[in-house]
Amino acid sequence: MHSIEKEICSYTENIWESILGLKVAKIDAPFKVEGENNTLAGCVHIMGAWEGTVSLQCPKDLAKKAAAIMFGVKEDVADMEQIQDALGELTNMTGGNIKAVLPEPSYLSLPAVSVTDFRLHIPGTELVTTVNFECNEYSFSVTVVKRIK
Repeated sequence: MHSIEKEICSYTENIWESILGLKVAKIDAPFKVEGENNTLAGCVHIMGAWEGTVSLQCPKDLAKKAAAIMFGVKEDVADMEQIQDALGELTNMTGGNIKAVLPEPSYLSLPAVSVTDFRLHIPGTELVTTVNFECNEYSFSVTVVKRIK
């Protein structure tokens, strides 16, 4: 496993356990987008000495579970705004931690979250790595891409 993958695993496991109280584990199986309007993608851009994007893709139901925990509501009460806010915050924390191990100076954008039926693709970038995780019965992925100069 590459060094950045180890960092992603460590950060993701720590964030999900400390913020949500949920255990996550790296898996070898790829994350699959399932069903129309069932997948959310959060991303933050890193600009500066190193330029690229960190994204987190997960099923809507997993993002809803995260929102329910973060906002202290039942899963069936969590609305789309809370779901997007929760995924945005998880993405922001993950991206901020990854930014810390990249060349300085660098800056982190605000997170953006969207519903997608496809794997997130950012034009003008090349894949650095994707790490797939499992949480309860759900899988999700953290991807880092680097801007092609």
